[in-house]
Parts: sequence; C-alpha cells; structure tokens
Amino acid sequence: MEKQKASSTLVVVLLLIAVFSHIFVFPPLIRYCKADPGDVSESWDNSTTLNVTVLQLQPRVNWYDFQFYNGTAWVSRLNQQIDVNNSLQYRFIVNISSDQGWDDIEYIYIEAWHDNGSEATTYNHSGNQGGNRNLRLVYDNTSNVSGIYNMTWPTGGEVTIGSMTDIVAIDPDGSPGNTECHNLTFSFIPNYQFRYAPDPANAAAGHNDLWSWNFNITVLDFQGYYSYHNPIVGETVDEFGVYSYTEIVSAGWPTITGNPGTTAVADSNISVTTRSNGNYSFSVNVDTLQHTTNPGATMANTTVWARGGDLDSLQNFTGSWPIYFYANYTNNEYNEALPNGTSLLTDDIEYRCSIPLTQLPGDYEATIRYYMITET
Repeated sequence: MEKQKASSTLVVVLLLIAVFSHIFVFPPLIRYCKADPGDVSESWDNSTTLNVTVLQLQPRVNWYDFQFYNGTAWVSRLNQQIDVNNSLQYRFIVNISSDQGWDDIEYIYIEAWHDNGSEATTYNHSGNQGGNRNLRLVYDNTSNVSGIYNMTWPTGGEVTIGSMTDIVAIDPDGSPGNTECHNLTFSFIPNYQFRYAPDPANAAAGHNDLWSWNFNITVLDFQGYYSYHNPIVGETVDEFGVYSYTEIVSAGWPTITGNPGTTAVADSNISVTTRSNGNYSFSVNVDTLQHTTNPGATMANTTVWARGGDLDSLQNFTGSWPIYFYANYTNNEYNEALPNGTSLLTDDIEYRCSIPLTQLPGDYEATIRYYMITET
C-alpha cells in the first residue's frame, strides 16, 4: 500500500514539472503585438456637424393672394377690379408659419378699407366710415376647438360672409421639429353697394394707388408678437379695385285724377329703389302725355310737377330738361353714396299735374324716365 501511494505522488510531481517546463521552455500559442504606423502628422474627421436652430418669435406671413371664383377655379384679382353683383365669391388666401407652434397663434385679422383718395388712411376701427367702406375678417384661434371665422364689420348687409378653410402645410424654410405652417382661406361676397374704386394701376405690393381698397393682414400670437411679410416694410399690405355698379331696381306708378283748370296731386307719394356703390346723381323726366283712345289729345310735360329726395320744392318739367332729385351730374355734382345698406330708397317722390281748363276728358299716359349715374 505504501508503495502505491509513493507511486501516485511521483506521478503528480512529474505532471506539474511538465506543465511549468512547457510554459517557460516553449513560447505561448497567443502573442500580443502593437502596430507601428510610422510618422502620422495630422488627421481629419468630417463626420459631425454643428447644428443651430433659429426660431423666430413673430409668426410669418409667407405669401398671400386675393382671388375670385370663376365657377371652376380660383383666380387672382390682386391689384385688379372686382364685381359686386351680390353673388360672386372672393377670398383672401394666406400662408402662415409659426416657430412657436400653431397653438401660439391667437388671431388673424384681415382689414380692408376704401382709401377715399389718401394713402394715409387706415382701417377705421370705429366703423363710422360706413359699411361699404370697411371690411374686417377675423380668425379666432383662442378656443380649444379649431379656429373660428367671423366678420366684425360691416354689419348692414354690404358684405355676406362665406366659408373658411384651414389646411396644414409645410414651410420649406422652417424648422421641421418646431415650425407649424397653415394655408387659410377667408371667403366673402361683396354686395351691390360695396364701395366703387378704380382699377389699381401699380401691380407692386403695397398701398400705391389712390381711390382703391387697401388691405392689411396681421397675425397676433399669445406673447403679443405681430406677423410680418416683408421684414423691411414690416407688415403685409396690398390693394384691389371695385367696378362701379348702378341700378334702378324698382319705381312706383303715380296716378293723378283731377278736373280741368286745377292742379291735381297724385294719390300718394311713390318710392324708387336704386343701387350705387359710388357717389351718384338721380334725375327724372316725363314724356308728353297722350290720350289713350284719342291720340290727337295731348298734354305737354310742362304741366307736370315733381319733388322728392333732396328736392324739397316742386318743379315742373321744361321740355327735355330733367328734374334732379339728387345732385346734377351735368354740373359735375354728385350726391354722397350712402354708407350703409344694400340699396337706396327714395320714398317721398310726389307728382302733380296742372290740367288745362279746356283739356279733353279721358285717360292720359306718359313714360317716366328715371336716370341714375354713378361718378367714376
């Protein structure tokens, strides 16, 4: 037994000697080496960038237009005249960006006004300039729902408010992670007496022409910053014109009954409804009265008298010369257009006839010729 233990111990000793002798006598199977690149004097790395994001505090009006719907498409009428026939639709379209997010936008104001011959005029916030000289469209984004479109002026029917569209867009110059951009349209229908203004002659943006409609687009955000379109000008301004519109809508039929040798008064005063979107002159003339069954019997129009409108005293017709109820365009005189309403109502027109003593009895008729002209 003792010999067997001695033999086992000897074997273990020999194995340990073999292991350590292999480590020190023979090289290791894995060797660690360090490269030697030679002389390296410089190095470039262009794989990273410096990123700077500039966020503008003010909202931006990127572009805008004033357009007309021709039945199939919207076409620009910027710096051109528009019609006012109570049915044609027009709209302002504006592209707006906000680096502070769209919720930061509170109000968008589109204010338009007839400049009345002076570029120094601005939108009349008091409204006393008249309904057919002022237009104010408002986009209210202060509620938690989508923006609300309304019209705060005029209120007398000179303009009919239309619809609004709000479409999310992309500002190519904005910051993708911060900038929000929207296309908005605000439509309306100008009615008959929307104030006349000649065609602007200068197609450049801004207020350039007298006797035009100027407009201004303003965007107001939560912090009180206002928008700009041109950083040099500092605001978004432009203009458009309006064609003249003149119409005699209706006129009453005066009826006079009297005896020869008397001046008979019509049964009642009559009314005439007219429309004009500018200063105007309104007159009337009467043809020779003809007997309805005996053409040989007549009464000259000099036997007929009339008054009404601004004409307080009775005047008789004198051949081809008319009677003027408002102004006299032949003397370059025009009555100031009414500031409110969609029509003019003259309801105090009175007719009289001085029937000659020897006049043949019977019914007589004569054509009444009303004439209205709008100053252009």
